[in-house]
Amino acid sequence: MNALALFILSVSLLCDAKLPRHRQIQPNDLSANQNQTLRIQTEKKNERTTRIVNEYRTRHRRESFDSRSYESSLIWAHSERLDENGDVLLRWVNSDSSITFRLEARTRGYVGLGFNSGRNMRGADLVVAWVDDRHGNAQLLDCHGLTFEDRAVADEVQNYELISGYQNDTHTTLEFRRQLDTCDKQDFIIGEDTTQILWALGSEGSDGELPRHMHSGIRPLRLLQPLSKPDTVPLKHWDVRIANLTIPHVMATLFWCKVFKAPDLLKKHHIVGYQPLIDSRPIRNKIPVVEKDSLSPVHHMVLYECAGDHDKRMWTEWAEGEGFFGPSRPGELATCVTPIAAWAMGSKGEFLPENVGIPLGERGGVSYYMLEVHYDNQALHEVLDNSGIRIHYTPQLRAHDAALLGAGIGVSALHVIPPKQRAYRTVGICSPECTNNTMPEEGINIVSVLLHAHGTARKITLKHIRGNEELPKISEENVYDARYQQSRIVPGGRKFYRRDTLITECTYDSTMRNKPILGGYSATQEMCLSFILYYPRTQLAGCYSMTPVVEFFETFGVKEFYGLSMMQVEKIFLSSGNVESLPQEIESGLTAVQGDDQGVGLMKGLVIKEPPEFRNKTFMAHLNEMPWSEPLLTEQIEKTLYHGWHMTFCKKRDDSWGAPIQIQNYPNYTKLSNNDASEKSCHYKSMRLPSVTTTTGSASTNSWSAILVLSILIVAR
Repeated sequence: MNALALFILSVSLLCDAKLPRHRQIQPNDLSANQNQTLRIQTEKKNERTTRIVNEYRTRHRRESFDSRSYESSLIWAHSERLDENGDVLLRWVNSDSSITFRLEARTRGYVGLGFNSGRNMRGADLVVAWVDDRHGNAQLLDCHGLTFEDRAVADEVQNYELISGYQNDTHTTLEFRRQLDTCDKQDFIIGEDTTQILWALGSEGSDGELPRHMHSGIRPLRLLQPLSKPDTVPLKHWDVRIANLTIPHVMATLFWCKVFKAPDLLKKHHIVGYQPLIDSRPIRNKIPVVEKDSLSPVHHMVLYECAGDHDKRMWTEWAEGEGFFGPSRPGELATCVTPIAAWAMGSKGEFLPENVGIPLGERGGVSYYMLEVHYDNQALHEVLDNSGIRIHYTPQLRAHDAALLGAGIGVSALHVIPPKQRAYRTVGICSPECTNNTMPEEGINIVSVLLHAHGTARKITLKHIRGNEELPKISEENVYDARYQQSRIVPGGRKFYRRDTLITECTYDSTMRNKPILGGYSATQEMCLSFILYYPRTQLAGCYSMTPVVEFFETFGVKEFYGLSMMQVEKIFLSSGNVESLPQEIESGLTAVQGDDQGVGLMKGLVIKEPPEFRNKTFMAHLNEMPWSEPLLTEQIEKTLYHGWHMTFCKKRDDSWGAPIQIQNYPNYTKLSNNDASEKSCHYKSMRLPSVTTTTGSASTNSWSAILVLSILIVAR
């Protein structure tokens, strides 16, 4: 039984006020000694359940609110469906210190909501609420999941405040609030990081039996985020989407590129937002079909501006064509390097802050765009895809022309994460030489950041270095979830000057992997990127780094390969891992390359010549055989690749270099110290919200715990 199901079963016995009334338990019946006696002597599960519920009703009924005539006056800033069918809708609004929720669920039983950093109920903050069938009163209980057991117990202090609750023939609706930080160690601190939202619904009419039908799930969300919505003025839209692309079942990963001509506009317009258009249909018996539970293989999409459009006839032909398989796209598409929209799975799209817009169309300086779609088809299904991005734009220009800047680690197999590591760090640098050559004297203003990596990433940070000092982090996600990737507004914006340095740091948990993870576009590989929205618009499109080839292989003890010098290997990596020009004896040893390989195939084909102890092994075999369980080894590798030499790249919008490729050491700076004095001072288990409900009875915390423990024991039996 999974953790969520157990949570549902346990709280249903305690909290469902819909069970029938039988004989009354006397006040002392639930003492610690009698709990065991009651559990052993009572033969029928229904009788045990009824006694607990009746005792709860008479002595431990919490605050209730008769809300049959209540109508909420709150304006809800955010609204999210927690399930695919829309049966569970969560609305919320927050202030600087508190947050108020409205939970609407298709059930006449109880509803459970949880908050956690992990995707389970262990240590989770849980709240259970329902509406009494007989009196129409709403009731609520503050609980938490135990750290080492899948059990829910009542909090010693009840920090959730019930505002209202009511039900109709199909739905239960409840409103409640709490402090963002209750100063209660049994509650989850709601902050700016991604939160795993757990939800569960009880069945209707439970009459002493365990629920026959349960509905539960998990949805990652960021609860504290600024309101982002389209302008009040009407917006136009432009759909850029792939047309009838068949993804073959033999390809686990695939990149597809399609050129689009900008809309014909008589004057400059501003892009103000974008949304995904996901249309993937599995092919069954040679016929594409719509399947409700079928997952799309679309992993991420990026729309780029194209700078090199001198030959209009050729670019128009490409725009009218079907597109190109990533590795075989024309060389001229290398000028499509400036991102204007970046979408990854879990995102609903973005709307830009109201003071910035991205220029659109020829009057804005760009005539052609390229949509790059990455398909992750690990299930090896045959799929017909028509996915893409809807661009929202307006003729009403905003105050500033904005642009997106890509930063982080260059996507390459030289980006390695060892297996069995709890918190392994890698880093990408945007050098001061690059920012000095491409940014205006007055600098730029950073507005928002989209942090991107794959499934083993757990934390991503965008650091800001000025001279020899670290400034406050521009953006940070301490609980990264690749299933939920939304941009993060930088509060108040951030001024970034010439010769400032950007550092994108990623922390990975590879404890579930048995072999090293290489950088690449596949979901089984890894990335470490930041997409930075800023103004005013400059010529800078991308600012990345990677480990130099010689230093990389020396870190893993390799000095020489058969058939290729280190300079030749470096040249291959600098051309995105293209293996077409390899010597025959190397190329014949490579496995088939799928999608943009980024040097992974090369790693499998390189045969070590020196040193003698590794001779005649491929580099991948050597990597796989390294003693990764030795912490001294992995710590030394992390230190060398993190604080050692970095090869930096500075790309302009026209695909020219903004600064020469350089090899430089990790920046030397004074780290920003934590200001402990500014942290909130808490007297734990003492915070209470002022009551806004009618109190009908008080509760003994020991009795709460006893009831919950007994309910779990009943479930276990």
